[in-house]
Amino acid sequence: MIMNNIKFTHANFEYYTLHIKSTSDLSQVNDKLMNFKAQIKNNENILLAFDNQIQMDDVTRFVSNIDEIVQKLGVTLHSILRNKTINVDNILGYSVIELPNSKKRTEVSYAKTLTIDSPVRSGVRINHEGDIIVTSFVSNGSELIATGNIHVYGELRGRAVAGSTGDKTAKIFATKFNPELISIGGIYRAVDTKLPDNLLNKIVMVSLDEKQRLSIAAIE
Repeated sequence: MIMNNIKFTHANFEYYTLHIKSTSDLSQVNDKLMNFKAQIKNNENILLAFDNQIQMDDVTRFVSNIDEIVQKLGVTLHSILRNKTINVDNILGYSVIELPNSKKRTEVSYAKTLTIDSPVRSGVRINHEGDIIVTSFVSNGSELIATGNIHVYGELRGRAVAGSTGDKTAKIFATKFNPELISIGGIYRAVDTKLPDNLLNKIVMVSLDEKQRLSIAAIE
């Protein structure tokens, strides 16, 4: 496996890339994942990269089997690399992604909103200069860090850090609120006890009040 650092609209993702050939079999993939688990200390992210000769049915079969293996091992299968064979946007719930070239990266505006349409899975850390919008859920053990606002149009179970460079006017919005940690403008709160019923799994807005304290308000 090869460690890569991939940049998407100024959000940094670190992956270990698992290359799978059309001639590979599941036992070889299982052995690679077992060796990988034995060597790592943290829950690292895995990106699957298939060669162009593999058939789409075989890709789906591999993804299904690998999903079972990584769940047993406790590592994260994050996404799948697009190629000439794989021309869909999603395989069994995992996003199919393209690696941006250096020209595209330099043209991206730092203030642009980053929209993420796939789940933010455990172990993933997203750091963005601007607002972050997630249209799916944010898992336990994941982290969103934005210099601006954070919007989660799904369940927020991980960490959400808005106004990361000190913007105390930033806000966090979630349609199902159950986070591990929240922060606005450098003011943090670890949610280590059960939230009250009027906030737990409700639509909420997090902001700083006039005394610079975190305020969590349910939105009717």
